[in-house]
Amino acid sequence: MWETWIIEIAKGIGELFLHPLFYVGFILTYILGSMRVKQERKLFHVRVEDSMIEMKEYIVPSLVWGLILSVITGLLGLAVPFDFIVIVGIFMLLISVSMQIRFLSPAYTVGLAFLVIYILYVTGFEGILNNSFFAFEQAIYPSIAVLIGLLIITEGVLIRKRGAIQVSPSVEKGKRGLYIGTQTTKRVWLVPVLLFIPNGMLNVSGDFWPVFSFGGTDWSPILVPFFIGFSLKVKSNLMGNVAGRLGNHVAILGIIVLALAVAGKWYPIASLAAAIVAILGREVIQFVYKNNENQSNAFFTSGKKGLMILGVLPESPAERMGLKAGERLTRVNGQQVYNSEQLYEALQINRAHCKLEVYDTNEQIRLVQNALYEGDHHELGILTVDSELKR
Repeated sequence: MWETWIIEIAKGIGELFLHPLFYVGFILTYILGSMRVKQERKLFHVRVEDSMIEMKEYIVPSLVWGLILSVITGLLGLAVPFDFIVIVGIFMLLISVSMQIRFLSPAYTVGLAFLVIYILYVTGFEGILNNSFFAFEQAIYPSIAVLIGLLIITEGVLIRKRGAIQVSPSVEKGKRGLYIGTQTTKRVWLVPVLLFIPNGMLNVSGDFWPVFSFGGTDWSPILVPFFIGFSLKVKSNLMGNVAGRLGNHVAILGIIVLALAVAGKWYPIASLAAAIVAILGREVIQFVYKNNENQSNAFFTSGKKGLMILGVLPESPAERMGLKAGERLTRVNGQQVYNSEQLYEALQINRAHCKLEVYDTNEQIRLVQNALYEGDHHELGILTVDSELKR
């Protein structure tokens, strides 16, 4: 029996590679990477991170969370109508084409799909959807609501764990007309989730599609690709600090939605409330963070405390010395520095070796030094608000 289950589930997993959205994600992340590199070259005349970073993030880390989520949905036997999968896919495709990455949150894509199906059901438009869906009546709604909650929790975890990895530095004009630094990230994570759909809703002939029988109904497992998008620009703090807090709040929203979804098993209206809370809650979180950013002072600015590091180029002297964004250089080869021009002049004192006094993000001063070699970046690979900026 177990051998049969394993074989049939393996067939369902294979369907992931036949889903068009699986490949749409590769195209989308390639475009995001290319746009980021183009912007970095425009500002700093150099590529900060490899253009494939977005594509690697799309496929590698999220698969782990997809596996965890699939184990949970498999144990729960989470069943959804096939029409729901189609509508979610349409939403994800349209948002991907529009490049509005933040709306790839499952709160929007899955939550709106839930509302569309609910509205079509209560208004009696049976002809639009597969008629077999309506045999479920309200019993199917808690399953979709549970899925929304689980995906939002996963979104929160991914934002917290992966949202601040290899962010892109940028420069823009602040409120007072002075240039300030920002950190930007745009990520799309692929989270494949194992779901069950009623047998016969796919109209697949033959023995190709796996079928299980339990609860008096035949079910087919299917691995569905879900996109989780994350887009954020911060100026008030380091991306890691902001993304950590944002991820926590999104995960808490997911827990609230999941609690409402569970209540939907006994009170169907709670499932509808879960979808509405997911959409409104995610929008409120985004609004609060954006409003806080607009009202906060800029973090990446030139000042009396030294030269602020906006970014560090990979495989550069700065990376070898462990310098990080958010730290300040106070002295270079014994000379005080406040801008990139002074940094360059101080480095000319000794072209073979440099000694730095660094004021780190914990407000502690440390001394670092490193040998310099021919071909090393002339400013140690440090990006600042005023370094090589076309104005």
